This record gives sequence, C-alpha cells and structure tokens, in this order.
Amino acid sequence: MDKTLDGHLIENLGEDKFEFYRSFQFQEDALPFIDLLKENEIPYKFDGSETLITEAIVGSPNYPKYVLKILRSDISTVNSIIEDEVLKNAADFHEHYLNDFTDHELLAILRKPDESSIEDITITKELLKRRGIPIDPSALVEMKQERLYELQKGKDENIGWMLLFYLSLIATSLFFSIFFVIGIVGFSLHYWKDKSTDIDGNKFYTYNDKTRKNGIMFGLFSLILVFILSLIILFFLGEYTSEINNPDFF
Repeated sequence: MDKTLDGHLIENLGEDKFEFYRSFQFQEDALPFIDLLKENEIPYKFDGSETLITEAIVGSPNYPKYVLKILRSDISTVNSIIEDEVLKNAADFHEHYLNDFTDHELLAILRKPDESSIEDITITKELLKRRGIPIDPSALVEMKQERLYELQKGKDENIGWMLLFYLSLIATSLFFSIFFVIGIVGFSLHYWKDKSTDIDGNKFYTYNDKTRKNGIMFGLFSLILVFILSLIILFFLGEYTSEINNPDFF
C-alpha cells in the first residue's frame, strides 16, 4: 500500500504527523487524488481503514475501506489544489447534480462545509456566482467559523440508545461470548476519547462532556455488572454440577 511519494520521507516525518483527509470505498477512487499529491510533491499516507468497527460487526459492505492521510499543514494547500482542478472543468457544471439545487439549498452547503467535499463546495460557490449570488470571502470565513464553533461543542448522544446498546453488550457477553467485554471497553473509550478533525485539520472531542462522562460511567457499570453476573452464573453452575455428581441425586 502507498505510504508517500518518497519511501523514506514518511520515516523522516513520522507517521503520527499524518492526519485523516478522506476515506474511500474502493482503492481506484483514490487514484486521482494520489496523482495530484504526487504531481505537487505533497507527502501522503494511503492504507486500509484503521477503524475498530469491522465490516462483520457493522454488517454493511459500504463501510470505507481505505484512508488517505496528509500532513495537517498541507490540508489548506491540498484543498486549493483540488479547487483549482475542479474549476478547470467549470464548463461541465451545468450537468452536475448540484445544478438542480435551489439557492437556499446551495447556501446550506456552504454553511456546513464539513458535510461536503471540497469539490462540491467549489462547484456550489461557482453555481451561486453564475446565478448572481456571489459569496464574499469574508462571509465564507464567518460561516466556517460559526460551523467550527458548533462542531467543537461535540455531539450529544442519546442516553437511551447508549444504555440500550450497553445492555445488549452485557447480554451478549454473558450468553454468547465473554470476548464481547472487549466491545464494552472499546465503545467506552470511543465515547470518551474519540476525536474528529475539522475542515482546517484541527482536532476536537467528537462528543460533548456529558456524553463522554456517560460513556465511561456506562462502561464501568457494564464491566462490574458482567463480572458480578458471571460469578453468580458460575456459582450456580458449580452447585448444579455438584448435585449431578452426588450419588444421591438419582
């Protein structure tokens, strides 16, 4: 799997300096991006997804399988390169699906740039410009800052769904495999420590303080409960086995 455009460069930079940039379902989908990075001599790392939730658990073959990482300092540069490439094909924008969007829908894309690709954002700005609604760069900066502020508050996970999920892991651990305890630990760490990256490459906690605390609390409670219930089950199994082995049982 590709590491960077120069084999020794990643060792000099250190793999931990590379940040997530984009994920892909198929390797060939990433080739145009990799070609651009190579052409502009931008170091990158491209390999299989490092997610802890495997396709077998998710149950969906559409989960991203490949991840492209670049240096945080290169994110703005790469976005600009992609934007320039998109604008080279501006004549074809009339065939793009975004051309069917209303002005209000296009503006909504600019207000949440983290939910769209840099390609779609570039096309959105160009379409609005052609419709006589040019967006001032200062307005774009203001919209982005408002969105970043909103994102950095973190997600508020529904406590009911969290509780139901942990209870299902407890039941699975007891009746199917104790190894599902790893799932309890994994998801607790996910809620507590998971971080997301904003469009500028800055990291922040994915979940808000309340959800992070609930994740740890539910995780500890689940582990203690699994331990206690396992001891109770083992105790009664031992008692039952002793009775069966007792000659007077029959």
